[in-house]
Amino acid sequence: MNGRLMQELEELGGEIRPASLKKCDEIIIDQPGFCAVIALWGGHLESFIPAGQEDLLFQSANPGGEGRFGRRHFGVPVCWPWFGAHDLHDDYPAHGLARYFRWEFIEAGRFKNGDVKIVIRLASEDHPLVEEMWPFAFELRQVFRFSSKGFRVNFSAANLSDKPMPISEALHTYFKVSDNQTAQVHGLDQIPYVDKFDNNSRQLQQGIVSPCGPMDRVYLSSPEECEIQDPGFKRKLIIQTEGSQSTVLWNPGADIAKQRTDMEDDDYRHFVCVEAANALNNAYVIEPGGMHQLKLKVKHKPLVDE
Repeated sequence: MNGRLMQELEELGGEIRPASLKKCDEIIIDQPGFCAVIALWGGHLESFIPAGQEDLLFQSANPGGEGRFGRRHFGVPVCWPWFGAHDLHDDYPAHGLARYFRWEFIEAGRFKNGDVKIVIRLASEDHPLVEEMWPFAFELRQVFRFSSKGFRVNFSAANLSDKPMPISEALHTYFKVSDNQTAQVHGLDQIPYVDKFDNNSRQLQQGIVSPCGPMDRVYLSSPEECEIQDPGFKRKLIIQTEGSQSTVLWNPGADIAKQRTDMEDDDYRHFVCVEAANALNNAYVIEPGGMHQLKLKVKHKPLVDE
């Protein structure tokens, strides 16, 4: 890593933690109003802790598998270029390739209003195994924007090949909650969804979502805004997205959590995944030379009785 980039990171109160996750570095940003951690393995935004609060993001203590495609449950995994299982290859990893390779740290600085800016990159040409499994040249970037009010993720994918590139995707965000039984998701009322835990039946959301699990739902449109209200942590998380035509809610529940080897038995109690996605019928194509952006904005506010 060049000296100029290290200097820019240090000016932000940042540092590199070497070889701490899957033998990949992590970027630590420590500011008076927040602390953020970005894992270069998979390009995960791993942690975002506002001053005086619990982390907005969940991290399982379970290390997952040791191999290249051993999955861990934490932060904001990037599911790309496919969401869920691969259509043709059962042996390919679930939720694509982007979350299983090392990203490159390429920029640190500030936006004009003072928010912290970190940019990371993943290019297919840098990873022969990616090229072997996915026959399209691409470049991915994530621009992270941090302030005491919350964080933003601007994920972009550029098709550098001469063929149309089919995509399904998600920012598979694990939001930390005090208890999934009392947490509530607001903003999805009257939106139809596919219930993967009920033979892919089509349902219509009625009112708020609570308790938050077990569930595996693909909502077939994305609201401009939804909220997680958490009475235990006395806060609400306001979630806004752009470039997302689906919203995915996921929590495995007790029975599935106990069956998994990459998750602790009680992890399900402490998160709910609310994912900005383009899945099922909302999959799309990036034309040669084209680009698509998927944006996530998360703010936190106190939860007060109304």
